[in-house]
Amino acid sequence: MGDFMNSYRTAALVAASVFMVLSASAASACSCGQSSAKEKFAEADLIVKGRMKLVTFGVELPDSPSDREPLRVTRGDFEVDKVVKGTFKGKTLSVYTGAGMGDCGRLSEFLTSAFYYRDKKFGVFEFGLSKHEFAGQTFYSTSICEYAKGPKDGQE
Repeated sequence: MGDFMNSYRTAALVAASVFMVLSASAASACSCGQSSAKEKFAEADLIVKGRMKLVTFGVELPDSPSDREPLRVTRGDFEVDKVVKGTFKGKTLSVYTGAGMGDCGRLSEFLTSAFYYRDKKFGVFEFGLSKHEFAGQTFYSTSICEYAKGPKDGQE
């Protein structure tokens, strides 16, 4: 029982820290430190450039505990054209972000990228991602406090 409780506590702590930025209440405003784009770039675990093929709003986090209301976020299926920083071998990457309403998510960028999916000029985005490990699986998330570069070559 002790190992189970320790595992559960560890899992709960990981889950809480992994998506803390994504779980802020609607009433609270998101705020980020004053980091430069260069600092945000340096802090990212993985930076990918590509196109958002599909955005799914209101998905449950893969690690939501079954004993409480699941946290709902936005998942983007991102087609990776280029890995700018870090290592990723696949061609499609699931990226999680907040669902909006003050939770620091990149819902707007996800939707814009998906809307312009086939457009060569406006469909390409770079996202800085944070890597999270939980129950043997790897998850990636992004927020407005992390590095991003939009289709007009401007930093966000």
